[in-house]
Amino acid sequence: MPVSNEFVAVLASLFSRFGADLSSINDLMSLVRDVNVYRLVFRGGGVDVVASDSSRVVKKFRVAMVFGVQASGVRFGARRGAVDDAEAGYCIIPPSSGSAPVDSVVRRVAMFLSRELEVSAVQRLVDGGEVALFDGSLFSFLWYAKHPEIPENMVFAKRVKPSMVRDLWRSTASRIADVAKKTRAIFIAKTIRRSYYVEKLVPEYSTSNTINDLLVLDLLRRRGSLPKEPHFIEPIHIEKVSDLPLPLARLDPEDEQYIEKLLPITVTYVTFSSRTPPYQVTAPGKLSVEELSEVLSNLIPYSLSGYPDPLRVAHVRCKLSWQEVSVILAKAGFVLSSGRELLGEFM
Repeated sequence: MPVSNEFVAVLASLFSRFGADLSSINDLMSLVRDVNVYRLVFRGGGVDVVASDSSRVVKKFRVAMVFGVQASGVRFGARRGAVDDAEAGYCIIPPSSGSAPVDSVVRRVAMFLSRELEVSAVQRLVDGGEVALFDGSLFSFLWYAKHPEIPENMVFAKRVKPSMVRDLWRSTASRIADVAKKTRAIFIAKTIRRSYYVEKLVPEYSTSNTINDLLVLDLLRRRGSLPKEPHFIEPIHIEKVSDLPLPLARLDPEDEQYIEKLLPITVTYVTFSSRTPPYQVTAPGKLSVEELSEVLSNLIPYSLSGYPDPLRVAHVRCKLSWQEVSVILAKAGFVLSSGRELLGEFM
């Protein structure tokens, strides 16, 4: 179908407004304060780097919700190695009470299990002195909500069924604290949930939701205030539970102890290459500029592509799709109905 005159008109109207919005954003450039920047230079010597990632699938059938989680950990450096872990399960959908609560609980269980298995994989590979990398921010690993009870008819393949989803959250938080005691734990996020530098660098917009850290850093880059070489910016330290992003700032009292073991938390942004965007770095503990420089410089030889290769390899190793799971189930003799077979979907 050819493009209509009406479509051309609405696009022209849209992008005229878009241009005006871009112009107002560019005006922010003069308001952004400079931030201290520290270049990263590989000093030689190097350390081993451990990284992990996970993948999960959740599928709803007429009678049950099925989930699977696969995690992989890798070790780069003088002592290379790799470990894999997995968990799977199902929950029968009660025919009388509706399926929505089961949907929600199973998806939360799969999410928290994936985090727990990622940290567990790193625990199995570290023995002190390494850098441990996790894909995502520390806050995403600790994301907190009112966790429901796990249904009685939920079955796990390997583990004893926990009573609450919160038990999985507590296990993950405790494991992170254990890793942080043994080695330097660094969480690298490609996307951000909350901005930490807007108030510091553009105080006029501290209460605005229209700009975020990445936009501020892009304006600094375009202004020439950030180098093209690998670097990180002046860190921010979060000292108290009440300063954490919501909902972590409103933990139940009995859960605060799990977060307090990780405080203070260091936040910064690192750029490994002029070709890649800045990544948010969060780490347990109050890391000084010198400590951050040392640990992030040790990642330079592992990040020639602009992103740490150990994380990239862990991601490829753990990647899981429902098509693969369905083939395994079919070979084992399990064929379940999803109710969408008339649309050409099976398993």
